[in-house]
Amino acid sequence: MQGVIAAKRSATGCVILMALAISGACGGHGQAEDTPAPEETDVPSTLTINNDNWLDCVIFAQHDGELSRIGTVTAVTSATFTLQPWILGQTRSIRLVARPVGSEGVARTDLLKIQPGQVIEWRLENQLARSSVMVY
Repeated sequence: MQGVIAAKRSATGCVILMALAISGACGGHGQAEDTPAPEETDVPSTLTINNDNWLDCVIFAQHDGELSRIGTVTAVTSATFTLQPWILGQTRSIRLVARPVGSEGVARTDLLKIQPGQVIEWRLENQLARSSVMVY
C-alpha cells in the first residue's frame, strides 16, 4: 500500500514540475508586446524662416483657436525652429503669423496641413505681401 501512495506522490510531483516548467517557458514572450512603439504623430516638424525683411519679426503659430509664439527672427537672417506635436494640434493644421517689430504690418500664411516630420520654409520678403511658404 505504501508503494502505491509513494507512486501517486511522485506522479503528482512530476505533474506540478512540468506545469511550472511550461508556464516559465511561455511567460517571457509577452514583454516585448507590452512596450508601446512610439507613435508616428510624435515626430516634430521643422520650421525655417528666411527673413529678408528690414525689421526683426516675431513668429506665431495659430492652431486650435489659439496663438502660440514660436520665436523671433532677426532682420535679414534665417532661423530654424522645432515645432512640437502639441503646436500642430489635433487637426495638424496651422497658420503662421509674422509681426515685424515696430511696424503695424503682418504676414499670414494660408492654413497649412502638416504631417509628422515635414519641413516648413517661410520666406518673409521686405514687402510682406510677397512672402512665400513651402511645405515638404
